Amino acid sequence: MEVLTLKLFAMLLLGLATCGSVVHAEELFNLDGKAYSDKDLTPAQQQQVYESNMQNFEQIKAIVDGIIFDNHVMEESKKQNKSRDEVETKILNVKDPSDRAVKSWYEANKTRIPPSYKFDDVKGEIAKIVKQEEMRKRRDDVIAKIKKDRKFVLNLAKPTAPLIDVKTDGFPAKGQDGAKVTIIEFADYQCPHCKVAAESLKKVTEKFKGKVRLVFMDYPINPSGISRAVAEASHCAMEQGKFWDFHYKAFDSQSTLDKDSPAKLARDIKLDEQKFKACLDAAKDHRLPIERKAEA
Repeated sequence: MEVLTLKLFAMLLLGLATCGSVVHAEELFNLDGKAYSDKDLTPAQQQQVYESNMQNFEQIKAIVDGIIFDNHVMEESKKQNKSRDEVETKILNVKDPSDRAVKSWYEANKTRIPPSYKFDDVKGEIAKIVKQEEMRKRRDDVIAKIKKDRKFVLNLAKPTAPLIDVKTDGFPAKGQDGAKVTIIEFADYQCPHCKVAAESLKKVTEKFKGKVRLVFMDYPINPSGISRAVAEASHCAMEQGKFWDFHYKAFDSQSTLDKDSPAKLARDIKLDEQKFKACLDAAKDHRLPIERKAEA
């Protein structure tokens, strides 16, 4: 394919993509004579449309990068009077990775490799992977330089993530009201990733005190198990002004959480046990706050 043809193809591709994004921004579809746009969708539906558009956007960007690189290789091929393969091989030529680089990749990705495979068993394959990664980086660097030198402009609007208004009134929060940034955490007390996130968010709120507000919303994966019991208990702790003490204690005790944990955690943070038990027994607390809001 000639260089001019590739450029024309790129222009057509970008033009079609731009038209598609304009249609999406205005209207998605018509039904019974009514036009539906993003604002007519539920938050979950808006997110689905956004993710689909974002995937399409990234795919088109990758195609355009490929066109730019192919154009460059063919132009250099004509200038140097060499075959396309010779030019591309020279551009993407990288040294074989050092043993240190291969070992480093192995250590960083060890959890993805079956335990039965030792380093010596896979180092040859890892060396190929590391070299391919270096070649991709070299290609990306070449494309980035071309874009900079030749004033590249992508005539394709990046999809905008939907803005969802989350009602946080009544949920446990820490930090100054009206802070510039509000972080809403959805978590399960038995989720290992949630525990790591909770530790990180605690550091964030301490480091940016007065600038960040943190709101916590329970999202128990098992709605009738231990996670739910601990979540309900945390809101009983909130009634006594000790939600965050209970919250962090629950995550710290994650590996030993069981059906007796709510009472044990309450004792550990010195809650009034009678009030705590009465709260747990009360019918209004058989549902989590997020569920009560949904029913309101």
